[in-house]
Amino acid sequence: MTRHIEFRSTYEWPAALVFAVLIDPGYLRERLRVLGGDNELLEHEATENGVWFRIRQGVRAEVIPSVARTVVGGDLAIDRAEEWSREADGGFAGEVTAGALVMPRSITAVQRLRDLPAGAGCEFVVEGDVKVAIPLLGGKLEDLFAREVRGLLEAEHEFTVEWLSEHG
Repeated sequence: MTRHIEFRSTYEWPAALVFAVLIDPGYLRERLRVLGGDNELLEHEATENGVWFRIRQGVRAEVIPSVARTVVGGDLAIDRAEEWSREADGGFAGEVTAGALVMPRSITAVQRLRDLPAGAGCEFVVEGDVKVAIPLLGGKLEDLFAREVRGLLEAEHEFTVEWLSEHG
């Protein structure tokens, strides 16, 4: 079984500005540093049509809930890849995948960034699924990871608002 994830947020800035920040290597490194953990930007490639990057987010064993710690066994490294491209309507769309090598778990999602009408900023939407293929524990872990992903997206949103307020 899988758990659905949906996250929506708005920014007071236009989509083009928010997009430029979300894919900027300096912003990504600072976001990873501020949000904590053993995090790093592993790869970043910009092309004419968009950008692709991969980050590793480390989670220390002591902050992993006990139900997950029995499966993980220690610290957890999660690789997350994002691919973004510009859409014909002026918005941006992309895909996100994430997973950890120590357990059969995967997160797949699509993300969109679109201007709101009348210059009212933009909307950021992430929709996807969490799947953990472990008998008996899979459902509980899917619920846990879905909550954690929503919390992470909220923290990243708050960091982005602060970044744009200072640098935008």
